[in-house]
Amino acid sequence: MLRLVVLGVFVVLLQAAIFGRLHFFGMQVDLALLGVLMVALLAGPLHGVAFAFGVGLLLDLITGQTTGITSLVYITSAYAIGRLGELRDPESSVVPVVVGLFGTAGVLVVYGVVELLLTQGVRVSGSMAWVIVGTSVINAVLSLPVHNRVKAWLLPMLPEEARRRRRRRSYGRRSPSSDLDVRIR
Repeated sequence: MLRLVVLGVFVVLLQAAIFGRLHFFGMQVDLALLGVLMVALLAGPLHGVAFAFGVGLLLDLITGQTTGITSLVYITSAYAIGRLGELRDPESSVVPVVVGLFGTAGVLVVYGVVELLLTQGVRVSGSMAWVIVGTSVINAVLSLPVHNRVKAWLLPMLPEEARRRRRRRSYGRRSPSSDLDVRIR
């Protein structure tokens, strides 16, 4: 759990200090969101939700946004991605890219809707679609390196059973020797 706290503080500080200020044609890298998605994918829904709540709350407090909105949206996305990680093989190199692309787009759309419903003075414009698509593409490009770094950092805390289950998964194909019970006396 200490590894998650250190990773969360590092990701939020990096997002607030560096990546929150860099804009590319109105789009930006959302490292905090990408970190939440990758932790949920690797560690499962329970650890993902706890990490998402902490990162979202700390991000709201540091940036001065409405407190709790980011946590709420991050928690729902972390649970969904954590369940996806339990049901599918997150070891494939395609899964983090797909999670980075569609997870970012989904979170940004839901965040925009919640922000629109809860705060006054928010206007909807066509440039929001540009920001959502662009940020999703940027996060998809960066998702594989972030996934590999998060995986290397969290590997000692991942449960041994999950690591073993992912290694021996054969996707429905069974070897003929697995059905036989052979005992040598």
